[in-house]
Amino acid sequence: MKKQLITLLLSIVLISGCLPLPVAVPQAASEEGKPVVATFAVNPAIVPEGQNTVLSWVVTGAETVSIDNGIGAVPLSGERSITPYATSTYNLTAQNSTGISMATVMVTVVGGLQPQTGDENIAVLSIVLDESGSLTKSGANYTRSSAVCAGDNPANQAARAFLSFDLTTLPPTAVISQAVLDLTGYAVVGNPTYSSANWGNMGALEIYQYQYGSMGSLGRLAYESTAPAVGSVKLMSAQSTESFLVDVTLDSRGGNVIQKLLSSAQGRCQFRLGFFTSTNWDNIADMICLERAVLRIKYRVP
Repeated sequence: MKKQLITLLLSIVLISGCLPLPVAVPQAASEEGKPVVATFAVNPAIVPEGQNTVLSWVVTGAETVSIDNGIGAVPLSGERSITPYATSTYNLTAQNSTGISMATVMVTVVGGLQPQTGDENIAVLSIVLDESGSLTKSGANYTRSSAVCAGDNPANQAARAFLSFDLTTLPPTAVISQAVLDLTGYAVVGNPTYSSANWGNMGALEIYQYQYGSMGSLGRLAYESTAPAVGSVKLMSAQSTESFLVDVTLDSRGGNVIQKLLSSAQGRCQFRLGFFTSTNWDNIADMICLERAVLRIKYRVP
């Protein structure tokens, strides 16, 4: 009977030419007492780059509910508009004293350069992951990691993050009017906040434009070298869901960051990020991780 019902449903879908709205199947075990993720959906599930889509969910029996990718704590049911710039998965976690239930949905992002009104364009550049990572300092030693995280580790050693973006899709004659570094899709480990009631604080996350080259070249020079600042952000709460949009058009020396790189035929734009305070001395990892960083460049072609 069950097999016949499944066959009938598939036939209806094929005949109608319609597909159901993507809804996650709860991943939790079925033991009694755990939270129930009744629905976790995204609509639409396929969007052009830079366009909004909506997550929706209904959970019962949970004490806390959260969604990753910078969203954080959410109510038992609700909706949230998101703007992914790359194909992404979103994981919902529901928890009570009995256990944890999880569900996952995926948003597929298509498109590249987005023509705007008139002769202006926007390039949306995702981070080049195999050229990005972090460097942790321990005395005179510097350890590389593929995790794109800034903060400190359980040994209270400071880490700085390095982000790389590919500029080769831009026309070499492009005239740059604005560049925005979007860090909104961050993930938080521990408590790397600007202020803390229990321990010291990490201060602001400072951003510098620094052409470090490849991950293999990262060492003392990349960690310590003076570089022009392009901005900073303050994480006010470990549960924060605020947008981190940093205008990096001009550096602290007054130069147009992207324009200078194009003029010198450089194919990458790279940044170094680190907290103002190297550690908050709480003996746990306190980091902000930035694998979903995006660089948006507004330009025109003469």
